[in-house]
Amino acid sequence: MESIALLITLLFDALVLPFGRHHAAALVIVSILSGAAFALVFRATSKPDRITRARGRFQARVLEMRLYPDDVVLLTRALLGALATQIDYFRAAGKPILIVLIVALPVYFQLESRFAGRPLHASERALVTATVKPGLDARAIPAELTGSDGLLVDPRSVRVRATREIAWRVEAKAAAVHHLTARVYDVEYRFPVQGSSRARALGRERSAGPFWSAFVHPGLPSIPDNSAIETVRVSYPEQRFHLLGVDWDWLGVFLTGTLVGAAIPAVLLRIQM
Repeated sequence: MESIALLITLLFDALVLPFGRHHAAALVIVSILSGAAFALVFRATSKPDRITRARGRFQARVLEMRLYPDDVVLLTRALLGALATQIDYFRAAGKPILIVLIVALPVYFQLESRFAGRPLHASERALVTATVKPGLDARAIPAELTGSDGLLVDPRSVRVRATREIAWRVEAKAAAVHHLTARVYDVEYRFPVQGSSRARALGRERSAGPFWSAFVHPGLPSIPDNSAIETVRVSYPEQRFHLLGVDWDWLGVFLTGTLVGAAIPAVLLRIQM
């Protein structure tokens, strides 16, 4: 699973690489392409005839309710019929919708890891938090964080026993990819901190154990099984996008771009959804 997640991350790295530091353009184009791909996946896995018949019967029932608003019997029958046609619709469209969701999840997590936050600028600070495993006292265990050249680590840490958290403050000295090493007891965990302007996966969080962590939180390597660390988080600054005179967060741009991208093949190919 780790290898598959890494392959997906590398594919998205290659996809956004041509855009360089133009994050807004990368997010817009990738969102539109994703929407178009989702529409094509839906078309390839759906049964248009069944969907068309279900939608036609639903429209007929709605028209029946408008024609007989004062007849309780006919109105009730039309309403129940409309509900029944919706069940038929979900039977016809449920499978392709599920497939599209499965395809969309990795796209969502990859884009979230790149565009929800932004890399650290020079002289900008971030908080690195390590949560130790249950049963350990964060105030008592030996733990330290060291950084590569270009990344200054404040040796003073804040330790919270109730949440099992140990937090350090780090400061980027240059726009580059830096590396941190968290050492708890005798086990080290080395991970990157992004200061590069390219839209790489930031790696804001990683948990030990669950195989799906590599898919949900790409960008950080797996935590060793024998490590006392349960979770590592890096608090990157939030990224905003100024488009069409409005400030957007990444999710708003993604949803809008996806809808636009899905509409193009839907109109051209007359995809029934």
